[in-house]
Amino acid sequence: MTENDKNLVKINPKVGLFSRIDYGSSGFRKALVNIAFEVFSKWEKTNFNVLVGGLVSHKSLSEKVKGFIKAGIRRDKISKKNYAKFERFKHLLPSERLAARKGELETLFLKRCAKELSILLPKISSPDLEDPTKTKDVDLFITTSPAFDGVLGETVAQYLAELRSDIRGWNAGGDRFLVKYADKLFWALAPEKAVWMRNDYYSTAVERVIKDKIKRTSQSSPDLFVVGCFGSSINKPKGELPYRYVSLPVCHRLEETRVAENQIGVSVVEFPLDGSSHLFRTYNLKDLVARELNFIIAPDEVSDLQKKMIEVIKSRGVATPGILKYLLSVSVEQIEKELGKLMKQKPFSRKGQNWPGIIKQEAGKKYYFNLDWIRRHLQYSLSDDSWNEDRIVSFGCLHAGSVETDYKFFVEEVTNKILELKATILVDAGDTKEGLKHNLDKKGEIIAGMNNTTQEKFAAHLIGSVILEVFKKRLDSHLASVNQDGLIPDRLHKIISDSLVKFIYILGNHDLWETEEGHEPLEVFHLTLKNFLHEQMDAYLVSKNISHLEVTNILNEKVLRQEFFILPSGLKISVQHPHMARAKTTSLRPQGMLDFGKRYGCQIVIGANFHVSENVEEWDMDLGQCVCQELGTIKHGSNFERRKSKMVDQGIGYLRILSKDGRIFMTESAFYGEPKPRPPINNIDIINAFIKNLGIVPIKDIN
Repeated sequence: MTENDKNLVKINPKVGLFSRIDYGSSGFRKALVNIAFEVFSKWEKTNFNVLVGGLVSHKSLSEKVKGFIKAGIRRDKISKKNYAKFERFKHLLPSERLAARKGELETLFLKRCAKELSILLPKISSPDLEDPTKTKDVDLFITTSPAFDGVLGETVAQYLAELRSDIRGWNAGGDRFLVKYADKLFWALAPEKAVWMRNDYYSTAVERVIKDKIKRTSQSSPDLFVVGCFGSSINKPKGELPYRYVSLPVCHRLEETRVAENQIGVSVVEFPLDGSSHLFRTYNLKDLVARELNFIIAPDEVSDLQKKMIEVIKSRGVATPGILKYLLSVSVEQIEKELGKLMKQKPFSRKGQNWPGIIKQEAGKKYYFNLDWIRRHLQYSLSDDSWNEDRIVSFGCLHAGSVETDYKFFVEEVTNKILELKATILVDAGDTKEGLKHNLDKKGEIIAGMNNTTQEKFAAHLIGSVILEVFKKRLDSHLASVNQDGLIPDRLHKIISDSLVKFIYILGNHDLWETEEGHEPLEVFHLTLKNFLHEQMDAYLVSKNISHLEVTNILNEKVLRQEFFILPSGLKISVQHPHMARAKTTSLRPQGMLDFGKRYGCQIVIGANFHVSENVEEWDMDLGQCVCQELGTIKHGSNFERRKSKMVDQGIGYLRILSKDGRIFMTESAFYGEPKPRPPINNIDIINAFIKNLGIVPIKDIN
């Protein structure tokens, strides 16, 4: 492909990622696999897909293999001594013939598994990046996990690759993948060790796998690590850690917890052609699994009583004649009679109908649906209705007044990302100013002459400049698309309101320092910001021949100090700034903030103070999918952190969320930071700029 051809590619490459379908286990769901590939093909149009460990469940499959071999040997009705009657075994020693027969049966069983998987795994196509008018088959790469797939899974993967031309079996334990056109390299890792301790924190096992790989490898570092098998969803940028990584949900029903599995779903990583940070999307499928029995549709010919009985089993998963008698006020005799009729209804699956059939457990006199049929034949469906969408750009720890803050990055990059990502909400998660505690001014860590009041005014103008620039660009775009002369006041009011991003902020510990002196923190900031925006917006509206419009009410709705607020979608957000230090376990603080936010009914948490970034997702029994975005800082570091050998994550965060009826379906996250740190502001330079006109010899700094 020539450089000119490469320049013709306009679509960002996307990679579909999923893990642990766990074929052979009780948690395997064909419906989940189908939905995963529906996301890859219809929603995302991925360019290739990777299964990162967990093609089969070694634990479950090994038991099935043993049973198959035992049954086969029993059918043979011969011992190892007379296996010589099999022509193919005559050359073997008598002691070797039984083992050879067992090997044959194992191979036969694994090939049958591979054949079934070749039918179960959908084959999809997507637009060709080099020519979007054409489509091509999407390759599925499989890398197995020695810990979860074992030797059996690796063997099945090899047989599967022989059956399907679009399926590639790559190295067990992980492999490296080049993303063409974006020139990015990611390393998919599946755990190799079988012993994992259960843990409350999602990052522990993931980072252990990465660290082990880094210690062993002699290859160069990738742009991104992708870790499968642990049932978590984490997006961790490079900064605090010397690498960036994402971890993947599992794609089966969780039946046991081996590590800290919580997430069921699939993920997609999009690599922008401009080389900027990847976008990581997680599609939550756990809600579908949680209500999978709702997809069961009773046959048309069942009676009203039978329909009620079916609904009881759907709501409880299982029922006994006693439970049905209690709930339906019907005699046990009649219930057993009707259940007997239901058991004669054969399973079927057709468009709009799923009937698994009912089976009885004699020992416990329990009735439930045919789970094996559900695993292999039940169909889930995604809603075709429109989804609510929220887009949020966030920052924390601006530390206005600090010599370490990257002000140029803030003014330029935050503005650009709000516009580029079409964000409607800007969140400031605390520490808006640096403050003066701990003698920071005397230590030279404050820009010369900036007291608390000046810092607040400076912060207001910094943030106000970002909000104003976004307002101007969006207003120009809106006005260009309408006939301005015919605009009625209400319509004009809406255009101006829509052009102004909503700004939510909270107080951080640096902001609160001045309360010890009897001052209300960020009061000057709040008033200055609103006055600044009012004056500048008025002036710009006049320049557009728009006058006599009251913007005060709009600003009152758009500039808010709130720790909790409701998004337009109805989702609730908690903005936090915990007064504590970071932890070695990177997901500990995000998970802690998420636990606190969930107590207040919040599905989304945005937090800062630790100067590190991480996006962590967790499914809750009551709230469904939840997400915490922990934000870094606009600084590139500080003397305090450097003297403790701590690195920081510099930059801002982005969240896009699709939801419906208060439940999150998809989250998209990204972190943007300045790749080349700028040196701190030198107060000597500020002084020299002042005394230059006085003819005084510049002051020299000691280096």
